[in-house]
Amino acid sequence: MNHSLYFSIIIPTFNRSDFILKSVMSVLEQEYKNFEIIVVNDGSTDSTIETLKTITDSRLKVINIKNSERAAARNRGVEEAKGDYISFLDSDDIYYNNYLSNANKVLIIQETPAFFHQAYEIKTEEGKKLHYDIEFPDGVKFLIKGNPLSCLGIFIKREIALQFPFIDDRRLAGSEDWELWIRLAANYGLTKDNTITSCLIVHDDRSVLKVDKENLLLRKQLLLHYVFQDNKVKEVFGRYKNKMIAYTYTYSSLHLVLDGKSLIGLKYFLKAILKYPICIFDRRTLGIAKHLFLNSIKKTTTN
Repeated sequence: MNHSLYFSIIIPTFNRSDFILKSVMSVLEQEYKNFEIIVVNDGSTDSTIETLKTITDSRLKVINIKNSERAAARNRGVEEAKGDYISFLDSDDIYYNNYLSNANKVLIIQETPAFFHQAYEIKTEEGKKLHYDIEFPDGVKFLIKGNPLSCLGIFIKREIALQFPFIDDRRLAGSEDWELWIRLAANYGLTKDNTITSCLIVHDDRSVLKVDKENLLLRKQLLLHYVFQDNKVKEVFGRYKNKMIAYTYTYSSLHLVLDGKSLIGLKYFLKAILKYPICIFDRRTLGIAKHLFLNSIKKTTTN
């Protein structure tokens, strides 16, 4: 077997001229050299294109498309990819220089699984490390509660990635990766490695922090709608559907109360309890209760 896999790194980007150079350079500086980078510029209106033109490395390919959201941009990158494996990098995150060397080693040892994830850490722009549990339980059932995988650290065999694209529905943006990971995990399982090889950077302009609370409720409904169209998902996760619904409710509830929308947040928390009562003992419940209390104190002091 060839012990030097070829990797395609897909970087979708939209108006990230302040971050994109650092992200791309973190790939180019890998100790493992057998890769290509495909940046899909998703209709940026800032200086992203000009910034990318300063990079002359032949391993970098830039594709410009009209703004279509991350799912479509990643799918386009996969279509252009030539690697044995696809991996993803958001244009405000970075790889450490062992990202590909560790992946190559583990993938060969594990006999080239279809779907693989290696660990990452989370830091602020200033370099402060934030708490994150990198050691996921065995199996794939941990995906019922949410998406701790992110896109960082994911590797998919190219032929599998072509068969299993992201759902290209803008209304799903923000949950399109979780939906795909559930489908892939149900169909192929998930091989995991806990070596930290990359970093997710938390900053004020990060898209995941800019949540439209009304769209949040819709995209969680769409996630369940799309993912349960897959027969293997029905087989593997079907018995946990009520639990998954409940956790989408508590996720929505937490974001709603964080935004000061206590009444509708409480409504979705109660919906979660009715759907799956045991979720009341989940750590997320503490966050919901804490912010409901803080919101009530704030309301009292402002009246």
